[in-house]
Amino acid sequence: MILKKTTLALASAMTLVSAAHAQSAAPDAVRAEVTMAPHYTLSWPAGLGPIDIYAAPAPDQSKMTLIRHDVTATSLSLASPLSGRNRAYFYLKPRKGGAGLWVSNRILPLEGVANFRDMGGYETTDHHHVRWDVFYRSAAPSGLTQADYALVDTLGIKSVTDLRTQAEQEKQPTHWQGASPAFFASEKPTLPADMTDRTRLATMGEAQARALMEGFYAKMPDYYAPELKALFARLLAHQTPTLTHCTAGKDRTGFASAMILYALGVPEQTILTDYAMSGDLLRAHMTPSFKAAMADQKNGGAMAASPSMRAMLDSDPAYLKAAFDSIKKQYGSVDAYLAQKLDVGPQQLTTLRSLYLD
Repeated sequence: MILKKTTLALASAMTLVSAAHAQSAAPDAVRAEVTMAPHYTLSWPAGLGPIDIYAAPAPDQSKMTLIRHDVTATSLSLASPLSGRNRAYFYLKPRKGGAGLWVSNRILPLEGVANFRDMGGYETTDHHHVRWDVFYRSAAPSGLTQADYALVDTLGIKSVTDLRTQAEQEKQPTHWQGASPAFFASEKPTLPADMTDRTRLATMGEAQARALMEGFYAKMPDYYAPELKALFARLLAHQTPTLTHCTAGKDRTGFASAMILYALGVPEQTILTDYAMSGDLLRAHMTPSFKAAMADQKNGGAMAASPSMRAMLDSDPAYLKAAFDSIKKQYGSVDAYLAQKLDVGPQQLTTLRSLYLD
């Protein structure tokens, strides 16, 4: 199921991500993980007890088929139960009764785009779960290969939110193959000057770069409010599955993804844990298109060879926390920010959760 070129990179990435999860201990009452290197490997908490495992081409109980009965172990490795490049979803049903759990691979194995992942499966504060196969996030999809599209086309993506600047869009345009989704691009010409000052970035130390990143995140809630307001309007209009991306799929995409998860009721600590994956995934899978973006002079490219690059590529939860802190300081709460700046008040939150939670 995985392309040979990406097997080692994705396996390495999953090892790093698993370590990040262990350190952060996101408060999921029931959590399972799925990796694909090269087979599906499922693992789940012993507290589920014996389970029946079903497989399906979509997270839909009407389409699932029983593949393992009365499994007493807490992990299982198996080849894909589906033909072709179709992504498999698994339903873990406790034999003792009670609600089951849909799981799938969070990270999609692509050749030309790093950090492409599904935001589904996360548990909310009231013990629902974000639906799989609805919210995708990634680095710029301009590097998707023909082989990548064989998998991406099966996702049925209807809308793409591009948070890159116009300069980034012009440098690396996305030429979507096959049935094209609706594209919604940011109209910002460039990033703030302090993020693209090549001379300053090239000579900046790591501590300075981290402070710069936290400052940028603190500005994002207002700076990207127009793009996020439009994104939430599309979610409320059910224009999903949807893909949100920037250049690395880490900073602007990380903040947008955090707001989506928060609106759905996912705890802040879980959101910070999800955000922390990006740095590891980017380092494990440096695609040609992402390397080119980092070397582009219009994108602050001189930083690519500087000591500050480590900080700029990192996904330290302190960065995203700076955005949360800025929101709380200015608006009092994230809920107030969603309502006042993004037109996502109590009624809209109820609608989003009815659409996108199991």
